[in-house]
Amino acid sequence: MRVFSLQRQSGSTLIEVMVSIVVMAIGLLGLAGLQVSALKFEKSSSQRSEASLAAYDISERIRANYPGIAAYVFTDDYATSHAAVHTPPHNCSVAPCLIASDVAQNDIQDWLRNIQTRLVGGSGYVVQVAGATMNTFDVTIMWSEQGLTIADASCPAAVAAPVGVRCFNYRTTP
Repeated sequence: MRVFSLQRQSGSTLIEVMVSIVVMAIGLLGLAGLQVSALKFEKSSSQRSEASLAAYDISERIRANYPGIAAYVFTDDYATSHAAVHTPPHNCSVAPCLIASDVAQNDIQDWLRNIQTRLVGGSGYVVQVAGATMNTFDVTIMWSEQGLTIADASCPAAVAAPVGVRCFNYRTTP
């Protein structure tokens, strides 16, 4: 009669260890890629949020200065507006603005300075909507977005925004 002896394995083989290291390395590389993508999308989301806040800001400034509503309309192409240093013709923080159009000009310059500070390559403009029954305005905020290799379809044709520039459009009726 034969006697079979069963030997139990005590430990891992070298192949099992190597396979587990490869599986773990692939998982860690996937997590690193996910983290990089999350950071990229967080930056884009942050810029869009700042643009939304800027559009709301100018909308409220227009509502607060209703007598000077016509003075808020201005247009410019992206390259000129983005490169400009915005200083108001009449600084309302130094001397009081007595005319509604002075308040509007001060608001616009302050708004553009804020956009340049908060958004990378930030700029913006306000136009009155043609044919609207009430005072309705289109606000466009523009900024440079790293990694954008096409022209943003949401940028109006009048803006002449170059490749790599995002646009956020907002319509308001004060």
